[in-house]
Amino acid sequence: MTESEARELFAKIDSDSDGRSISSNSPTTYKSEGHTGQLKGKVKEALAADANRDRVLDFDEFHALVK
Repeated sequence: MTESEARELFAKIDSDSDGRSISSNSPTTYKSEGHTGQLKGKVKEALAADANRDRVLDFDEFHALVK
């Protein structure tokens, strides 16, 4: 995934535009973007990419996850 594509996806997930995804946003956001199924496992996987362990993903952490 290119950086541009990752930024576009991150913007969709970051529904409140606070520069964070995952913990600060409701899991229903992910469902509304078509990310259904094993949501709990996906969120857990994403939080494992949380390099600074603040329980949220910023764009750089998100981009590293989706590369």
